[in-house]
Amino acid sequence: MGRTFAPDSATRVVKHGDIPWVPMGILDSGVEMKLLRVGKEDDVCTFMNRFQPGFQAPKHLHLGEVHAYTFEGCWHYLEYDWVSEAGDYVYEPPDTIHTLHVPEDNPGVTVALFTVAKGMDLYDDAGNVFMTQDNQGLEALYRLGLELKGLSWPDAVLP
Repeated sequence: MGRTFAPDSATRVVKHGDIPWVPMGILDSGVEMKLLRVGKEDDVCTFMNRFQPGFQAPKHLHLGEVHAYTFEGCWHYLEYDWVSEAGDYVYEPPDTIHTLHVPEDNPGVTVALFTVAKGMDLYDDAGNVFMTQDNQGLEALYRLGLELKGLSWPDAVLP
């Protein structure tokens, strides 16, 4: 006896060209995002980032696990001695804290896919949490980036 699924739970394909790259935050932040899946039901968000050479994210603590795959370029965490290059997969367990950095001498952009569960706490230079960035926060950032580029919400983004 087979299982039946609601149409919303069916396998779906998100076409690369159906979701635009938009700035993450301000226009010249050094990072762009493609939001592929918001994760409204399970709090697991999937997105791609395109980082400019020299980009550095705020130090952050992951509240759930993270899976990352690097398509192009390279990046690393200041706190660790490894570098993720094109073709590398990175697993991060919950409660890891680090600072993402793209080397200044990277010859071009770095493109990576991230699947993030439960979001992350972002820290300021004094070590205080200034924001918890979860799937709703990432959706809001993506909507802001769309607005900055004069674009509407793409129907291809999965809930």
